Order: sequence, then structure tokens, then C-alpha cells
Amino acid sequence: MGMRGVFSARSRYRQAEPAHFAAPDPDCDGHRTILVAVDGYESSFRAAAYAIGVARRQALRLVVLYIHTSGPLASTPDSINAIRVANAEAVRALRVEMDRQATAVGVDIAVIERDGSPYAETVRLAGELRVDAVVMGGGRNFGYQFFGSPARRLMRNAQWPVTVIP
Repeated sequence: MGMRGVFSARSRYRQAEPAHFAAPDPDCDGHRTILVAVDGYESSFRAAAYAIGVARRQALRLVVLYIHTSGPLASTPDSINAIRVANAEAVRALRVEMDRQATAVGVDIAVIERDGSPYAETVRLAGELRVDAVVMGGGRNFGYQFFGSPARRLMRNAQWPVTVIP
């Protein structure tokens, strides 16, 4: 199931740096931002759809974080290049879909790309933006059974409310 099966059509979208979202909302006691981490798996797309709904209902700004990872199998230049091309295509499709969603539901959405560990980059960006909540998809990766998923680690160590979508 791709992004089309999870999201509907249309939206208002713009690229923004994290500094744009770091300014506090003068009408309330803190920042009004929700962060959703998207990695290309179906559960992360469900998490993004959930976060868009929450942002719309509670008038929050939404930051979508896409983390480029290379994985343990990227050992040759050809495999590394193939992963980079796949990540670039996934981000391009994500940006188009977030543009559609922002216009359709009237939510301020920014897509930010980072390289590195999903857990570390989510924590780093959430700290930079001082978000109100973090939403993640529950990982079904085989290695997560032994080493723990980023979502599980985030729930254990986070300073923000964390919602994990299966």
C-alpha cells in the first residue's frame, strides 16, 4: 500500500527550516508543533495521516521528518547509489503528498530531511523545535525484535508525549 492508499488528494505545503517552527505561539503557553517521523513503511504513512488529523483538529503546525538511512546491506557503491536514489524518490513523493494534504485540510506542514539514526534524529529535531508531541509508526523490522525499535526507545526516553501507530 503506497501513500495514495493512506492520504487523500490536495494541499498547501511549503519547505521550511526548523528555525521557522522554533518561535513560540503567543496565544498559548508553549509551542504548538507536532512532529511525525516517516520512513517509507506503511505504518509510518498511517502515523502521518493520524498526525495530520491531530494537527487539523488542534490547530497545530506539523513537521514531517524523513530520515535517510543506508542500512547494513549497503556495502558496494552500486547498492549505496541505489539506496540514495530510492530515498530521493520517496522524499519527492512525500513532499508532493504533503503539499496536497496541507491544502486539503488547511494545516501548516513542513518536510525536513535528515541523515542518520531514526531515534537520534527524531530526538534531536524534537528538542530543537520543542515540540508538543511526537508521532511514529511502529516498526516491523526483524532486527527490532532483538535490538528494540526507535519508537520503543523514544517512548522509554522521551520528554514529550509519544504516540505509536501500529
